[in-house]
Amino acid sequence: MTATAPADAQPMALVRVPDGQGGYRHEFRPVPPEQPKKKRKSRPKPDPIEANPDSAAQQLQQIIERRERLEEEKAAIADDIRDVNAEAKAVGFDVKAIAAIIAMRKMNPDMRREAEAILDTYKTALGLA
Repeated sequence: MTATAPADAQPMALVRVPDGQGGYRHEFRPVPPEQPKKKRKSRPKPDPIEANPDSAAQQLQQIIERRERLEEEKAAIADDIRDVNAEAKAVGFDVKAIAAIIAMRKMNPDMRREAEAILDTYKTALGLA
């Protein structure tokens, strides 16, 4: 037959207790009920814009101004390219051919030779060469 503890009985634990003579003895003592763990409230990290709104606003303004300057420079360069193309056309050069040559000059020499060989092959196959 086994003995069962009543439902309301506290759990017991065997603990080591000093015996007063330099040694220890073991006793059964009730286990204290577990305390619910308290959740530590973590402080939210401050939003950099809210923490220093002047700095964030200044930084945003600088970025926007830089972008606007670059857009203006881009438009000016596009105007310059149109002027050069108009000059080349006025002298009698083909602007499309100039654009093709510029694209070819940007290529790696090996890639350029390969593209030219493929083009020659296609032209021969179509009877254009």
